[in-house]
Amino acid sequence: MLYILAYDVSTETRAGRKRLRKMAKICENYGQRVQKSVFEFQIEEKQFLRLKKEVLKLINQDKDAVRIYKIVEPKEEYVEEYGNFQAVNYEEDTLII
Repeated sequence: MLYILAYDVSTETRAGRKRLRKMAKICENYGQRVQKSVFEFQIEEKQFLRLKKEVLKLINQDKDAVRIYKIVEPKEEYVEEYGNFQAVNYEEDTLII
């Protein structure tokens, strides 16, 4: 399944900046960055639940925000891409140019 996760972590404090770095690291472990605070994941439900658990454990519910979108397949019918972004083809683990 394809998921999109976008986050806004408060960086006004040292703890917030640390959460921001940890958030990026967690997301990089599961998918690919498509914007500075937006990640795309092509993962199974079990992996998604692990990712979600890690993210929700990390964030400060009063200061941070996370949005998760589940993209219905086929992705090509719902996602339009423009510009110089190079996506990874998860089935073949290659760049799509």
